[in-house]
Order: sequence, then structure tokens, then C-alpha cells
Amino acid sequence: MKEYRLFTPGPIDIPDDVLKATARRCVYHREEKFKLLLEGIIGYLKVLLKCQNRIYVLTSSGTGAMEAAVTNILSSSDRAVVAVCGKFGERWLELCKTYHIAPTIIKADYGKSIDPEAIEMELKKGPGVLFTTLTETSTGALNDIKEFGKITKRYDSYLVVDGVAGLGADECFMEDYSVDVLIGASQKALMAPPGISFIALSERAQEKVAKSDLPKYYFNLNLYENFLKKGQTPFTPAITVLYGLKKGLETIMKIGIEENFLRHKKIAEYVRQRIKGMNYELLPEFPSNALTVIKMPQDLNSTEIIKRIKEEYGILFANGQGELKGKILRIGHMGNYSIKKLARAIDILEKFLKRR
Repeated sequence: MKEYRLFTPGPIDIPDDVLKATARRCVYHREEKFKLLLEGIIGYLKVLLKCQNRIYVLTSSGTGAMEAAVTNILSSSDRAVVAVCGKFGERWLELCKTYHIAPTIIKADYGKSIDPEAIEMELKKGPGVLFTTLTETSTGALNDIKEFGKITKRYDSYLVVDGVAGLGADECFMEDYSVDVLIGASQKALMAPPGISFIALSERAQEKVAKSDLPKYYFNLNLYENFLKKGQTPFTPAITVLYGLKKGLETIMKIGIEENFLRHKKIAEYVRQRIKGMNYELLPEFPSNALTVIKMPQDLNSTEIIKRIKEEYGILFANGQGELKGKILRIGHMGNYSIKKLARAIDILEKFLKRR
């Protein structure tokens, strides 16, 4: 099959030095070298997230960490509130229902961000556990997690955030934003291959996790806590992916945390200016720095456009999901992207759309 470059919102185009790091020989996950690897990754994540408490590393996609969040923070008697503005917000809803939790739903139209006032109105009725997303990858919308944190704190509630697409591209500082549970994954702005996710807990969330009565085995964080004390994971991890994740995090540390966020902002602004210059409309009202989402005119289907650009130019953009399939085109620019690299991809997109 013909090779192509990824301009999708995860997995992303992985840097060569990260790929090289994943080619190292495996260490044994029950000895000192692995302990140093795991501690190094967790140390970098604590800096990136501004988190002083526990971070558990899982071998799974981001959805695995989402499931871990649901089964560990909730008990059967808890009130769950799910704030939905896209497919990944809906995934929180699906996970809750899987474990027989009937959540209250706060919903925004696709392309909109969740209104903090809607969250406040709901939590005024009684405390609960709020599940939401930082960056809604399906629409490109960015939620105001800092404001959500103020509200959940005010009403003695817990805030659980899917940060998979945003972490490293959009600011989300765990303690500053009063986030209780924050999840992420390796394959997006952290510039590593898929296969690793992680879950960070506040101190109060840690206490709640210890009392959770929902069923769990592989994602039992009390078990992860016991092994973390030894610098290990309870089950065999994706060791080579961990090497890559460490290298990706080292790259961010060398760039500098604030400089890295600024770089993503500049790249996002460049892409959006180019798209607006082509007279196309963006879908999200408040866009994330991780990706740009373009509305397709009614006479255009993004499915065919994406397919032909991949075949003719070796560049892959992402389609919409669910009801948005064929109606939007998503350009990922988190992690290993530069304005120069994106300029070529957008030149090709513009050229292709002009000749249609």
C-alpha cells in the first residue's frame, strides 16, 4: 500500500527520534530499569499537568483510561452528570450506562462548547461527579475546564476530564483548575505511538477511589497504587511505547511548557487563517489548538475529498464521526507539526478544492 503522512487528530505524525526510541530492547517490567523508566514518565507528566498527586500509567487507548475513571471514581449510589458536546462526551455517557449508572445529561450542539451556567444550574440541585472533555476531538471545540473546576468545587462535586486530545496543546493544569481526575494518552500532542494512557487523581479523588464499589479488574486503581509503590504496573505494560512516550515528553520539556503551548497556538492560528482565506467556515465556536475542523458546503462530501487527497498526494486528513461524517474535514496539528509542514498540506487541500 502507498504510504501517507498523517494530518489526523490522533494518531499523529510521530517524530523520528521518538520512533527510534521505541526500537530499543525491552527491559523486564519487574526490575530497576523499568522503575526508572516509569518514574521518569510520571515525573514529566506531573510537570506538564501541574499535578502533585498520583498518576497511574495504563496499557490501553484513551478509552481505557476513561473506563478506569468511571469504574474507580463512581460508586453505585453516586450521581453522575455528563456534559456532552460531541462523540467523546457521548462516550462518557456510554461508559456510565455500561456500569448501570443513569447519568444526568448536559448537552451542547456539535461545534458548541458546554455552557458553564448549565453546569452550575445542574450542580445546584445537588453534588455529583461531572464528566466532560477538554478538547472534543470530533468537533474541535474547547471547553472552559478552569470555570468548570470553580463550579464543581463550589458545589462539593468532582470534576473528571477527558484530556486525551488536548493535553500538551491546550492548557489544563490539574491543581490550578481544580480537576479531580484527568486522563490522557500517548498518541496525540505527546508525540508517541498509540498504546499508553494515564490517569491522574487529586487527593480527594484518591480517597473516593478507595471506597468505590463498581466492578473492575484490569483497571482497578487500588491495585495500580500497590504496584506504583514498587515502581511497577500490575500487568505487563507496552514497554517500547513507554520509551517513545518518554522521548516525546523530553522533547516538550526541552521546548518548555509555556513555549510549547504558544507554539500550538501559533500553528492553530495559521491554519485557521488559511482556511478562512479559502472562504470555508470553521465548525467550533471556541476552537482547540489541537485541530482545525472545517465545515463542508452542501455540494461537497469530505469522504471523497479525503480519499482522493490521500491517493493522489499521500496526505491523510480526518473525516467527521457519526452524523458529521462527510460534512466536515478535520486537520490535526498537535505535537509534531510545524507551519512549514502544514503549509504544504493546506496548499494541496486548497489546490484540490479549487479544481473540483
